[in-house]
Amino acid sequence: MFNAICYLVVRFKGFLKSEAGVTTIEYGILAAGLAVIIGFLVADDGKFSSTLSSIFDTILEQLPQADSSSGTPQ
Repeated sequence: MFNAICYLVVRFKGFLKSEAGVTTIEYGILAAGLAVIIGFLVADDGKFSSTLSSIFDTILEQLPQADSSSGTPQ
């Protein structure tokens, strides 16, 4: 019983000294910051969003239209 308590105390002290959790929190903050930046870039009223939308519209216009009756491109 005493060995189990000593083991738990040693493990708890090791947990308190560990910095792995701090690194995880830092990566979480970094990921949240990147998500905010990406959100601003692709917002509906942003220049990036309108440019990207026009690029996809141009690509869509150049694709052949499918014939709904035969299922093959025209």
